[in-house]
Amino acid sequence: MRWFLVLGVALLLSRNSAAQTPSRWTFSAGPEWTTTFGGGHFYGGRLRAEYDLLTPTKPLRLRLEAATFWSPTQNYFATYLDGSSVYGFNQAVDLTLGLSAALSPLPRARFSPYVMLGVYARQTWSHGANSFRNPDGSFAWNNLERSRTVGDILAQVGIGIRARVGGRMFQVEMRQFSRRSLTLGTHLPF
Repeated sequence: MRWFLVLGVALLLSRNSAAQTPSRWTFSAGPEWTTTFGGGHFYGGRLRAEYDLLTPTKPLRLRLEAATFWSPTQNYFATYLDGSSVYGFNQAVDLTLGLSAALSPLPRARFSPYVMLGVYARQTWSHGANSFRNPDGSFAWNNLERSRTVGDILAQVGIGIRARVGGRMFQVEMRQFSRRSLTLGTHLPF
C-alpha cells in the first residue's frame, strides 16, 4: 500500500514536464532494512531530499542531502544450535545530513547508471531491550529497556540508475552502510 502512495506522489510531481532546465532537487523514498545479531530484520522507511550542487547533466554529480529513517517497534527472537537464545525489541529514528558524489559514464542518456559515495553525519534515537540466555536457561546478559541517542559519521556507497520517462527524470538507488536501502526518486518541478 505504501508503494502505491509513493508512486502516486512521484507521478503527481512528474506532471510538470515543460521545464526547460533540469531541476536540481530530487525527492526519494523507500524501504530500509538491517540484519540484527539475533537473525531478525528491522524494516523501516527512508525519506531523502537531495540538492545538486553541480548541473545534474554532468558526469560528476555533487549533492547535499538530508534524510530521515523511521522504523516501528519490532520484536526479534532466535535460537542457536547449542540451545542458547537471544530476544528483544527495538525501534529507531534517525536524521542524516551529508554530501555525496555520483559518477555516471552516460549522464545525458535515457537510462544512465551511476555509482555513488557519500559522507554523512547521523543522529540516531532508539528504544529497546534485549537478553541472551545460555543453553541451561540462565541469563548470559540482560539489557533492560532503555532509550538512547547516538551521533556518528559514516560513509555510504551505492549504485543507481537514472531514467528519463516522459520528459521527467526518475532514479532508483541501492545504498549500503549499517543498513541497506532501496529508494525511488524523482526531480521536483522547481
